[in-house]
Amino acid sequence: MTTHIATDRLYTADHGWLKSRFHFSFAEYYNRENMHYGVLRVMNDDIIQPHTGFGTHPHEDMEIITYVIRGELTHQDSMGNKESLGRGSLQYLSAGTGITHSEKNEGDEEVHLIQTWILPHAKGLQPQYGSKVFNPEARHNKWLHLIAPQGTPDIINIYQDANMYVSELDQNKTLTFELGKNRQLYLKLMEGDAKINGIDFKEGDAAEVSDEDLHVEALSNVHILLVEMKRA
Repeated sequence: MTTHIATDRLYTADHGWLKSRFHFSFAEYYNRENMHYGVLRVMNDDIIQPHTGFGTHPHEDMEIITYVIRGELTHQDSMGNKESLGRGSLQYLSAGTGITHSEKNEGDEEVHLIQTWILPHAKGLQPQYGSKVFNPEARHNKWLHLIAPQGTPDIINIYQDANMYVSELDQNKTLTFELGKNRQLYLKLMEGDAKINGIDFKEGDAAEVSDEDLHVEALSNVHILLVEMKRA
């Protein structure tokens, strides 16, 4: 089953320096019927204006994953990490017992990113930070595995049975993701238009998929992100 979620159905917050679309209840948006999808607690589609950003603030007991669509995001945290990440880069923050961090756009262009929060399998874990810059060819017309559960080699690991993948597809290309038994996924079409499991999707749309594989046909050049997890 594929449930299409149009971008204009998402809650929109406009703070001037920050424009966001919330896929699930977050900040001032509360909908008891839309709190999460499985272990996926938050997916925010954020655009940060130049020379602004999120000041230092705390988190705990959450797996926070940020994917940069365009621009350059500068991260700094209480563990001494500071770096800037551009298009196609991934940042991972396991908040655990507690961490403070800031996320800023220090450049002259907008930063567009997707931030996801995944519930960890336990509380009180040791805080961790990681990031990775990928060669664009690694996601060109194929799935690039970004995030995996603990114990998966050669990839950023999180404290949950969940995976994240990304792809950039050329127009008219197709791609399939085989969904395992008792698994589900949440998909975000970050750029471009596509036909997904026979349904027309516009840029910014999302989908919940279960009980069937995922088939993507690019109607333009597209950039797509998905989170795969145990079925709730």
